[in-house]
Parts: sequence; structure tokens; C-alpha cells
Amino acid sequence: MIANSTIESLRSKDPAAQKKVFEQYGSFLYRVAYRYVRDRMTAEDLVVDAFLKIFEGAHNLRFDNLRSFEAWMKKIVVNEALMLLRKQASFQLMPESEAIEIGVDDNVLDNISSDEIYQLIAELPDGYRTIFNLFAIEGFSHKEIAEQLGINEGTSKSQLNHARKLLQKKILLRSENHASRRIL
Repeated sequence: MIANSTIESLRSKDPAAQKKVFEQYGSFLYRVAYRYVRDRMTAEDLVVDAFLKIFEGAHNLRFDNLRSFEAWMKKIVVNEALMLLRKQASFQLMPESEAIEIGVDDNVLDNISSDEIYQLIAELPDGYRTIFNLFAIEGFSHKEIAEQLGINEGTSKSQLNHARKLLQKKILLRSENHASRRIL
């Protein structure tokens, strides 16, 4: 755990504090970046860019507590990922017909691990995955998502709904595959 004194040292651009923050949060911020870009090298580059901004911007800010510092760093990584997706024009919203309504049994989740769910989220198309991550994982509102992505709130809500349906379908298929392997 990073101490408040380390954050204070980071504000004065102390290299030892920068190293400590990088070591403590590097892998966490990498996982955040990877959720959006699904490419290891790109996620690593995003994290490096984010740390440069973190180290440069820390001297201007005061943090009430460790959680606000961590949230600030995470927000920088998410913003970097969104800027990259927009720049690459790889962020595309999916047509309405891609997701279909599926009924899922409550017991389905008993047969699938959290790592498998994470992998299934990573397999969602870019638009779905981005909006799902922003809403369900990062806690952004639809208004904030719309502002970040330059879309309207209704589009954000619709894409989230379709992302959930597609994720349900993938979870159901994965669960059925697990069940059929146990039978054999």
C-alpha cells in the first residue's frame, strides 16, 4: 500500500516515489488498459503514456485519500484508452441486429469462473466492450459515456443493452460447453 508520504513525494517529482507508484500500480493500470484495447503491446504503451501524465500532473493536485489518488490514475488510463480508440477509428458501434434476447438460467454463472467472464468481456466487439467497461466496471453514467465517446445517451444505453445480451449468450454457450465436457 502506498503511503501518503509517497504521494507527497510524487508531487515533488521524486524518482524514488515515481518508481514505488509504478511498481505498486503498474499491473493494475495495465489490466485497466487491456480491458479496452485487447492488445498487450498497446496496453503497455498506454500505461507508459498514462504514467507520464500521472507523474507530470501529480504536482498540481492534492488527494484527500489513497482511493481518490487511485481513481485519478485509473481515470487517466481510461481516458488514454478512449483517445486511442477514437484516434484509430476502431471504436465502432454495433448494429441493433447483432444482439438477440436470450433467457439465462440463474445457475449458469455457477459453471463459469470470473476469469472466463473477463475473457468473454474481452471478446465483445470494441463498441460493446468499451461501453460495457465504462458503465459496468468503471461506473460511468450514460451521460458521461456519451460525452466521452461523442454519442448520445440513448446510443450508450442501447449499446450497453446489446453488450449485456451478447455477453449472456457467450456465457450460456460457455456454460453449455462446460456441462457437455463433464458428461463425457
